[in-house]
Amino acid sequence: MDNQGTVSIVVADYDTPRLMTLLQELQQNPMIQVVGIAQSGKDAIQRATSLAVNAVLMEYSMLDCTASDVSEALKDDSPGTYVYAISDTLNAQFIFSAKRAGIVEIFPRQGFVAREASTKIQEYVYHMKNEWDNIAKEHGTVGKGTGPMGQKVIREYITRSIPQSIILSYNTKGGVGKSTTASNLALAIKMSPYLSGQRVALVDFDCGGANVSTLCHIPDSDATNRNLTSWENVSENLTAQEVDDLMIKGPHGLMVLPAPINLVTAGKIGYELCDKILNILKRYFPIIIVDGAPNISDSMDAAIRHATHILLIANCEGQSVKQLARTTCLLSPDPNFVDKPDMSHLLNKMFVVLNHAQGPTKWDLKATDVPKVIGRPLLAELPFSETVRHALHENMNKQAIEIDPKSDYAIAIKKLANDLVSAYPEGLDTELKVSKNKRDNKTSGLLGFFKRK
Repeated sequence: MDNQGTVSIVVADYDTPRLMTLLQELQQNPMIQVVGIAQSGKDAIQRATSLAVNAVLMEYSMLDCTASDVSEALKDDSPGTYVYAISDTLNAQFIFSAKRAGIVEIFPRQGFVAREASTKIQEYVYHMKNEWDNIAKEHGTVGKGTGPMGQKVIREYITRSIPQSIILSYNTKGGVGKSTTASNLALAIKMSPYLSGQRVALVDFDCGGANVSTLCHIPDSDATNRNLTSWENVSENLTAQEVDDLMIKGPHGLMVLPAPINLVTAGKIGYELCDKILNILKRYFPIIIVDGAPNISDSMDAAIRHATHILLIANCEGQSVKQLARTTCLLSPDPNFVDKPDMSHLLNKMFVVLNHAQGPTKWDLKATDVPKVIGRPLLAELPFSETVRHALHENMNKQAIEIDPKSDYAIAIKKLANDLVSAYPEGLDTELKVSKNKRDNKTSGLLGFFKRK
C-alpha cells in the first residue's frame, strides 16, 4: 500500500464508554488520526464538514438521526468524506438501503475489530485519493463549491465510488418483460447525468431466447461472432481493451454481451463459463445488468450467485406470480425439514418489480397482492405503455426510454435505476409530479366527459 499520509476520521457514538474504547483502539493504527468525536449525528456532520475529514466512523442509530442521514447530508456539505457505520442489526434490505444512502460499509458490532475496520477505511481512502488525483490531472485542481465545473468534477469523483451492482432480471416464466426491463434499465443508468461516465454492461444469460440482441438491434452477424461462447477459451487475465473487443458497443456507450442465437451452441453454455464471464466483467464494470432465462439452469445458478439484486419481474397475471412464489418457497427455510439448506441469503437479494406489460384484464390479481403472494417486497411498478410496444415493433433502433424519456414508463424505469444505484438523485421528483399531474388531469377530463354524458 502506498504511503499517502494519515487518514483523518471523526468518531461518533452516543454511548460515552463505547466511544472512548473505539477511540483508543483506532489510535493503534499509526495512519489513522482521530481529529474529532461526536455524540450526536448533528455534531458528526458539523465536525466532518468543518475539519474536512476523510471519513466518519459512527454508531448507525444515533439519538437524533441515523448514519444514512449523516451520509446524505455530507454529500453536499463535505463531498469526499466517506461514512462507515457500526450496527447490531444487519440484513440485506438494511444494507441495501444504507449503501443507497452512500454509506461505504456497515460493520457488525458482534465480532467488530477496530484494527481491521481502520485498515479497510485507510485502503479505501487511499484508493479514492488516487481517483481524485486522476480527475485533477484531467480537469485541473478543483476545490469544493467552486462553481458548475467544480461541482461537476466533485460529482464525478463521488460517483466513481459507487458499490458494485450486479442486477439480474428473473422469472421462470417467459413473456413477463424481463428483457425489456433489463435493456431499458441498463440504458436508464447509462443515460444518467451522474453515471454516464460509469462502465455499464448488459449481459444476456437467456441462452434459449437471445432476446437482448434483438431488443438492442444487434445484427445477427455481430451476435454470432461476439457472444457468450466467445469467452470459452479466453484467459481470465484479460485487459479492459480485450474485454471490450469481445463485446458489442450499444447506444450511449452501453457494452452488450449477447447470448448465442444458435440454439445448439447455446445449449452447451454451463455454470463454469457463466461464472468465468461474470468474474471477468466484475473487474471492469461497476454496474452489470443480467437478463435472466425463464428457467432454473446452470447460467441462472451463476447469475444468482453473483447478483447483488435479483429483480423478480411479475405481471398481475396469476401464472407469473405463482412461478415466483414457487421459487421463493423453494429457497425459504422449512421447519418441517430441518436438513433443508437455508438459502435466505438469496431471498434477501430478491425484490418484486411489477410490470404491467399487457395492460389490465378482469382476471388480474390486485397489484397489492402480488408481493404478498411472492413473499418479497415490492421495489417498483412499471406502468403499461404504448411506447414499449412502439419500441418493440417499430424499426426505430431505440428503446422505450429513448423514444419518450418523459413518459410514465421511462420515469418509472429511472426511479428504479435511482433506487438501485442512485442514478437520478436530483430532478426526478419534478418529473414524477408532472407525470402525476398529467394522469390526474386526464382522469378528471374523463370524469367530466362522463358527467356531461
